[in-house]
Amino acid sequence: MTTNLSHSRPQWHEGEEAMHRLLKVPYEFNPTAPGLPMEYVPWMTQSPLIALGAVDRNGRVWTTVLGGQPGTTLPLARGVLKVTSLAHVAHQPGGRSEGTLGYDPALEALFSDEDGHMHRASSEEKERDEEGRDRDGILVRHEDGGRLAAGLVIDLETRTRVKIAGRVLGGAVLARPLEKNMVAGRAGGPAEVQVALAVDETLGNCPKYLNRKTVQPHEAFPHLVGDRLPLPPEAVQLIAKSDLFFISSRHGAESMDTNNRGGAPGFVRVHTNSDADGVVLVYPEYSGNRLFQTLGNIKSDPVVGITFPDFETGDVLYLTGRAEILARADATSMIPHSKLAVRVRVEAARFVKDGLPFRGQLLDQSPYNPPVRRLAHEISGAESRSADSVDADGRPVGKATATLIRAHHLTPTISRYTFRLAPDLSTPRSSAEFQQLEPWRAGQHVTLDFSATLDRGWSHMRDHDPRSLNDDYIRAFTISSPTLPTPEERTAGTEHRGPLSGAEFEVTVRRNGPVTSLLAKWKPGAPLSATVLDFGGEEEVRYADAAKGSRTDDDIIVVAAGVGITPLMAQAQPVLESGRRMRILWSLKTDDLPLAVDVLEKVDGLGAVTELFVTRSVDGKQNAEIDRIRRLGTVVRTRRIQKNDVLTKGTAARRRFYVCTGPGLRRSVLEWTAGEYVQFEKFDY
Repeated sequence: MTTNLSHSRPQWHEGEEAMHRLLKVPYEFNPTAPGLPMEYVPWMTQSPLIALGAVDRNGRVWTTVLGGQPGTTLPLARGVLKVTSLAHVAHQPGGRSEGTLGYDPALEALFSDEDGHMHRASSEEKERDEEGRDRDGILVRHEDGGRLAAGLVIDLETRTRVKIAGRVLGGAVLARPLEKNMVAGRAGGPAEVQVALAVDETLGNCPKYLNRKTVQPHEAFPHLVGDRLPLPPEAVQLIAKSDLFFISSRHGAESMDTNNRGGAPGFVRVHTNSDADGVVLVYPEYSGNRLFQTLGNIKSDPVVGITFPDFETGDVLYLTGRAEILARADATSMIPHSKLAVRVRVEAARFVKDGLPFRGQLLDQSPYNPPVRRLAHEISGAESRSADSVDADGRPVGKATATLIRAHHLTPTISRYTFRLAPDLSTPRSSAEFQQLEPWRAGQHVTLDFSATLDRGWSHMRDHDPRSLNDDYIRAFTISSPTLPTPEERTAGTEHRGPLSGAEFEVTVRRNGPVTSLLAKWKPGAPLSATVLDFGGEEEVRYADAAKGSRTDDDIIVVAAGVGITPLMAQAQPVLESGRRMRILWSLKTDDLPLAVDVLEKVDGLGAVTELFVTRSVDGKQNAEIDRIRRLGTVVRTRRIQKNDVLTKGTAARRRFYVCTGPGLRRSVLEWTAGEYVQFEKFDY
């Protein structure tokens, strides 16, 4: 944010303008309001939390989050806010410096002088507050207009937030009555910290990616776990479960910005955490308001301060370091499905147990949250390779075009779709890629890009379809057709255009989201194509190939749920013909029984090695389907899969489990089979 806006100054500073040019954002008026508009003040007084950013004497940026109840931020004078919060301010045993103010590095920065010392008030300087309480001995008044700072006043329950930027004029610490510092017999409680913040500018922000939480005050008894790098395991676990962090940045000595980033738990990824490689975090930048005030600051000055609060336990992780913006191909190669990301190299940290003066309880996740995006090195198979096949703008490079030619609706929500391959002639590179495209193997998946049909471009908000703002419409589906068609079976006259011209493949999918809904609405004869990015799945579930170290007499135990049977559909016949022992445990809902009929009747002998677990009540029509399935030799049970069902199959130490289910059953099976060979594949597209 650019403080002290006036007609004589540019609307955007050079870092913000650089981001606008980089991402080709059309020029817009800066909506940031000068000063502190009075319409924001009543709302601020009701907000329980404020994040504050400050710069310490070493030039490092830190962020803190304070409060816990309404009244944390109140008007003090025209254009000046008073921030009040509990904090532990006593010098710590073996403290890091004479100026240590408790556990909070941002408060230390705001309350210390250029030498890192706190000003201890003399008896003449001590004042009393409106309740007659003495100052606790720490008093600060910043000269020359105050000390650079920024804040974010936020109410997570209503998903409202307002950014403020300006300068801290001063602050004080108030003593609390002794009886208020005793909780469950524990002494040494917090003091009350007050900060006066002169506001130069204000900007209201949208509610996207804010997960609703109730917030209540809580008296903390903090403990410093560590202030060295690499991060301790507890700090890494906090990052892994966080759905929110606060970030402060600066534009030199002119201005600061404090904001938040939110998403599904785990949206921030730990890239490295070791003595050798340092501590590096990466997070995707989701679709926003395109002002790029935080990123504009980073573009011109990479120093940032980040804080991860744990609303459940009160633990807090303070980080400071340098950030780097990754755009287009650089972002996609680091974190697939992202065209904009930030990489932070951490230079200092503090992890404090029970350090926050509040607790929070989750109400619901933001409907705008995209699925968690893993780093490229966390991914195997075609998805990882697809991340490498992008152009300079981060757009995926196609290897073929897949045109939908047939649809077979098996159940109300499950359908089988047949696609025909042809060269992608959009670019010379795509045409060349088609000539080198390797045929798929049974059990592999295809990665398809439907963005040309579904992507509607940028918009600020889209409440009727919130997840579409960050959807790249790239999906990976298991190929359920058994083998690659022979050249004679392909469309006549296409062989010269590439080895896979005219080849057809099938996918069997459940309607669940925009891509599968698009497929479900398709009418024969209507044009519908997708770009093929890759075939893959070598590291996924493959029953037809003997796994490394396996014996031909090992038992193959497949546990599947619903359409999780698709990896088996293309592989079952060769496994059965090889004579290898295989048992199938397949769980599905009664509505999906037609899928079971279709699959078990298509593969000779599969019914005899399958145990079907049917959930939900069964009606007359479904009883007929069950009778049809039983005639194939299938054992049908009208209940869920249980531990004993799994562990009584095959011979212990001579069996291999292959799991393709939803997350709940997958967790159970992994617990039941602990210590045994297990491979699993996720299909929660």
